[in-house]
Amino acid sequence: MAADRPKLYRTRLNETQFWERLTFLIQEHSKAGLKGYVKKFNYHRTEKIFGRIEGDKFWIWKQGFFSGSIFYPIFHGQILKRKNELELEMNSKPNSLGGILFIIASISIALIIAIWLLFFVAFDSRLEKVIYLCIAFAILIISQFIPNLTYTISKRNFRKFLEEELELERTN
Repeated sequence: MAADRPKLYRTRLNETQFWERLTFLIQEHSKAGLKGYVKKFNYHRTEKIFGRIEGDKFWIWKQGFFSGSIFYPIFHGQILKRKNELELEMNSKPNSLGGILFIIASISIALIIAIWLLFFVAFDSRLEKVIYLCIAFAILIISQFIPNLTYTISKRNFRKFLEEELELERTN
């Protein structure tokens, strides 16, 4: 899970319409930071769009049981005015709470597997050792894959939602 490079978008909306739609989309205002995520964490199965607007910048994210749970993306955008049209630079990054939990879980699973292999498994042959190491490696890979998959799917779905709602067209 890593931050995206900024992508340029053009919108068919004028500036007033853009800000009105964006403000309408945000159901609850919150700061994009660890304290804000923990404070506003949505334990229910409802989908909710959080965000904030500061000047010509905005942060917006969708949080809920079916939209990535803890591993949801945060979209950061900035308005760029060019040649009578409104352009937008937008990128996404994982939320800090999800990133911290991902690192803690990864380290914990790796340590549990290492302790299990070192102290609780008696190897009688090299083949048995290789099989156990393959199983441990598969568990570690799967534990890394699931949060990344959740993040990627929720990022793609929310980006499409924003493109439709804000009438965005990618320019790069």
